Amino acid sequence: MVFDGKKLSEKILDSIKSETSSWKKKPFVAVVSIGSDSSSYISQKKKAADFLGFGFRHFNFKPEISSAKFREELNRISKSKKNTSVIVQLPLPENINANVLNVLPVEKDPDLLSDKAVGSFFNGKSVVGPPTPLAIIKILEEGEVEIAGKKAVVFGYGKLVGRFLVPMLLKKGAIVSIIEKGVPKSAVLEISSKADIIVSATGVPNFITADMIKTGAVIIDSGFSAAGSKIAGDVDFDSVKGKASLITPVPGGVGPMGVAMLYQNIAQLFKKYSSTFL
Repeated sequence: MVFDGKKLSEKILDSIKSETSSWKKKPFVAVVSIGSDSSSYISQKKKAADFLGFGFRHFNFKPEISSAKFREELNRISKSKKNTSVIVQLPLPENINANVLNVLPVEKDPDLLSDKAVGSFFNGKSVVGPPTPLAIIKILEEGEVEIAGKKAVVFGYGKLVGRFLVPMLLKKGAIVSIIEKGVPKSAVLEISSKADIIVSATGVPNFITADMIKTGAVIIDSGFSAAGSKIAGDVDFDSVKGKASLITPVPGGVGPMGVAMLYQNIAQLFKKYSSTFL
């Protein structure tokens, strides 16, 4: 089964709109990026904001901006009462220290990018959860995929997906393996070919091939990259879909679901902390 993430994301956005349509004051989303590589991601977020009637502004900085200057600008944007949620497009350029993300206040951090927001989540005190991992769990639940007792392999342990998804799957009773870059192909095959659930978030186009999975495996593709003039996921979709019992396409799978869960977070944070934004 090819999972239609776009269809489910529209249902979630409809639900958010139903809840927030009567609010006298609406969230205002500030998206912060460096360079121009994130335009497709940002357009999806703006489209969702427009649909919900939320405010939206994109702050884009030139690639040559210094880490100190970017921190100063991000701090300024975060402190503005107008901006009720601040989204920073990742990855940041190599010259930008990742610690700049710690200027984000927890109440305005729907992606859980700051150390404080991450700590709050793992301590069970966060109002919201990480959007893309939440989207992946939602997809598994909607697809009626059994998680408890199943072997799950997560490719990639990045800030937005892997570091959150692994403990979330463990909490649901899965037996989880993590595969990072540099693992020999033979070792990868030994692990992945036995997995019931494979989640990939490496950003390496068509990395997951049919010989790496067993028949009936569930394949969640959270990768997104440009392959020539086309958008590609981590999974070689055409070769894998015939073996998988459930597979998410790129685009149209995890991506729109991640945006929907992000806006669910934005609404929840606004609802919880709205008095601080007035």
